[in-house]
Amino acid sequence: MRHTIRNILGLAAATAVIAVGAPALTSSASAATLTASSTASDYDDYWGSYYSKYYNDSRARAKGHVWSDDADRIHVDGRLYDKYSPYWLCGYVQVKFENADGDESTYWAKKCGSSGYKYFHFAQQDVDNVQVRVCYWDENQGKKKLCGKWNYIYEIDGDDEE
Repeated sequence: MRHTIRNILGLAAATAVIAVGAPALTSSASAATLTASSTASDYDDYWGSYYSKYYNDSRARAKGHVWSDDADRIHVDGRLYDKYSPYWLCGYVQVKFENADGDESTYWAKKCGSSGYKYFHFAQQDVDNVQVRVCYWDENQGKKKLCGKWNYIYEIDGDDEE
């Protein structure tokens, strides 16, 4: 009888700990998510890797970091890699900043050759979203080709605007 009562009390205590602890864990996790997503001036996130389309067995690749500073500028930096492509194809990344009025500013960086990477950094003020895509740049034809899709790396939610 003593073992049964002790087991029941132990089970009741464990259930109480789980019942009390679970909502606390849930609410603190959702509060952290809410804080991170609702404060645009404190935005800080990593993005990528994103890729161009294939050319034979090679693809250009980019990855990086997006954040806001105290002056509400949005910064995008990253590394662009171009491995195993022919000499006339270069890795090419485009970064597009857009505001609520639909005004766009697009910046780019190019990396030719398979050794190392090309570092890039762009910043813009009055930004509502930022997109990135990776392509190849054809040196012979002087144009971009084999582009991957546009990827959103920063967006302001409608509720966050003042």
